[in-house]
Amino acid sequence: MLKKIMIIILFSQILLLMTVTVSAEEQYGQEWQDEMIYSLMVDRFADGNVENNFDVDVKDPLGYQGGDFQGIIDQLDYIEEMNFTVVQLSSIFTNEEGGFHGEWVKDYTQPEPHFGTMKEFNQLVDEVHKRKMKLILEIPVMSSEEYPNIEDTLLAATRSWIDTGIDGIQLNHLGELSSNYWEHFISEIKKAKSDIWITGFEKDSDQAELEAYEQLGFDGMVNVPVNHLLREEFSEPNQSFQSLFDRWGENEENNPRRFTFFDHQYTPRFTTEMLAGEIYPITGWKQALVFLYTQPEIPMIYYGTETTVEGEEMPENIPLMNFRSDKELSEYITTLGQIRKEQPALTRGTIEILYEKDGMVVYKRQYESDTLVVAVNNTTKDQSIRLTKEQLEDEKELRGLLNSDLVRSADGEYHLVIDRDQSEIYKMTEKSGYNFVFILSIFLVFVLFGTFMYMAWRRGKNKPIE
Repeated sequence: MLKKIMIIILFSQILLLMTVTVSAEEQYGQEWQDEMIYSLMVDRFADGNVENNFDVDVKDPLGYQGGDFQGIIDQLDYIEEMNFTVVQLSSIFTNEEGGFHGEWVKDYTQPEPHFGTMKEFNQLVDEVHKRKMKLILEIPVMSSEEYPNIEDTLLAATRSWIDTGIDGIQLNHLGELSSNYWEHFISEIKKAKSDIWITGFEKDSDQAELEAYEQLGFDGMVNVPVNHLLREEFSEPNQSFQSLFDRWGENEENNPRRFTFFDHQYTPRFTTEMLAGEIYPITGWKQALVFLYTQPEIPMIYYGTETTVEGEEMPENIPLMNFRSDKELSEYITTLGQIRKEQPALTRGTIEILYEKDGMVVYKRQYESDTLVVAVNNTTKDQSIRLTKEQLEDEKELRGLLNSDLVRSADGEYHLVIDRDQSEIYKMTEKSGYNFVFILSIFLVFVLFGTFMYMAWRRGKNKPIE
């Protein structure tokens, strides 16, 4: 009898678990537009092997500071816990003296000795893949004056690095070589590995240049023009979002192929700009990150963002990573990453402005039957917004995924109240009533558990004393 009761209890618990959220990856399969990228500078991230610490001086901002492949391996769980799906490494190739940043390539075929051996790099690739993550390798393009025969060398070296199992490459300084060369390069690399993700970065590119590179066959581009707009919007309050949405509306089919970011080694740290605008960094970053994780491009976070690193330019903006800092922002990034994983509208959906005025924006992301509404209040006042049944389907409710807010339609409207410097991501659902299956399951568990305890007590009571 007791055994039967235990089986029934276990069955009831299974009923409770039947409402577990299914991720977008499980529903639709993982595509590059679903990824979230953590970009890091190898020398400044983590020191995991003191054996390669020759000429290391952590007090010299222009010298090597000890970061290496083993350090990255040791911190992969840290990156994964924030729900990142891609690790992007700065240039790892053998550099000229003092080239801690990887930009002064001496030999494209070998790893920089300060970072480790080829064996350690292969181990890093394996450890990334064990976590079902991807790895992108940055490749700086040297000028022909600095690196004779760069065209042939770059193609041959890239083929050899692809053999290590990397998932993508990001080619930096594209302007050093011609458009004809890049078309040839992409064609040849795709022959070697058809599913390799080939992206590009040109730090001073405008919109026209971005589109020109995409037409050459690059799978994706780092969106520098949008970075400028993002920084203008969030570095001070009460700024219109309209220019950002206009930009995304110009060429919608390319949005899922572009990487959007705030921080990079070539930019001042955004924390520094927020401080200049008298914005509290944690609050300001939360606003900016909600927007970054819910816009239609692939979010890319630069190492140290989660610790509010400051700095105007290199080397001040690329300090050695501090893993002992406050966890508030990294935990927020974890939450946003989980939401983005579970909501296909954020990675595959359309985007539509529902309300926009002087720093207050509400927009809709929709994919098939999945609808999300994002509200960002980057103003100095609390905001009250009414959305009509012409904008959102009537007789539904909006459930907050960040702050557990709940908004039900009433008289054909949804009334949103967003405090200053706050954001919310709403999931549109049916109006909630009583979930009788869930309630019955809970009740059944308690009843059966009580019965089990009573039977056990009776059994013990009736057992003869020896």
